[in-house]
Amino acid sequence: MAPYSIFRKVFPQVVLLGVAVYVNAFVFMTFQHLDLLSAIYAGVNVVTTVGLYAPPLSQMPSTEKVILILTIIFAVGLYTSIIQSLVSTVVRRDSWADARARWRGSHMRQHTVVIGEGEAVKGAVRRLERYGVDYVVLTREKGDLHGDKVIVGDPKDEKNLISAGIMEAKNAIISMENDMDSLLVTLKVQKLNPPLQVTCIVRNSSMIDEFKTAGADMVIPAEDILGRITASAALSNNVSGLIFSGRVRDDIMIGFFSVNKETKVGDLPQGIVPLAIVRDGGSLDPYFAKDTVVKPGENLVVIGNPSLFKKVKDLLG
Repeated sequence: MAPYSIFRKVFPQVVLLGVAVYVNAFVFMTFQHLDLLSAIYAGVNVVTTVGLYAPPLSQMPSTEKVILILTIIFAVGLYTSIIQSLVSTVVRRDSWADARARWRGSHMRQHTVVIGEGEAVKGAVRRLERYGVDYVVLTREKGDLHGDKVIVGDPKDEKNLISAGIMEAKNAIISMENDMDSLLVTLKVQKLNPPLQVTCIVRNSSMIDEFKTAGADMVIPAEDILGRITASAALSNNVSGLIFSGRVRDDIMIGFFSVNKETKVGDLPQGIVPLAIVRDGGSLDPYFAKDTVVKPGENLVVIGNPSLFKKVKDLLG
């Protein structure tokens, strides 16, 4: 499959090369009355300046001379460009990596397709690698992404989506530089695989409803989330996570606190809900009551309004 994919890339250059050779051969067949094979041989030798075919200039019609001058001037540059492009495509390592990625994607099942470009895509890839999840990336610019899991192509082209195995994928993550492109890709993905679980990262939070209408299961407004985190961090440096907009109130955040003095869970400020206690050794304990005491050296994970986190910090010492 990889050689076939490479041939598809060089096919336009091969066609152009064939046309250029035929044009020169046609001149020799017309004016020198050579057979097709001899004409091709003569045309290639003249254009490549090898010079094995050199008819007496005195016997050449003026029309033939003019046509050959024009075709040679045009074809020398064209031959060089096409052959250089052919060789570059065939020997370039990225071309074979892309071909392997397309073959791999089209044969995968229940995997994740990451579509787009930018830091969000790179971050998603790093996490998928850490979690051991099978994935394929479809991007217009490879950038820092490497390996045979990266397909370089326009995500808006359905052929590229199919090469990424979108028909058999379990879920997709879409993060294009332009929200309208992300919306178009979402529509195409849902058209090809309606049951697919789709997560979209958008720049403009006002387009969340449009993405959900297009079939996105989760829409993450990147700039809005960044703004919420930084604004909450200004209130407290204990912010460690957030709840996505549209699920609960926007002022709900997750906080992480180190315990420096014994405190009852029931003494936490109203509006703060404890989620888990991180015991010694890092074990997570989600089972506790109001009279449970957290001890120095442990950590407490809570959820609530970040404006109350300072009170929690003071309470825990």
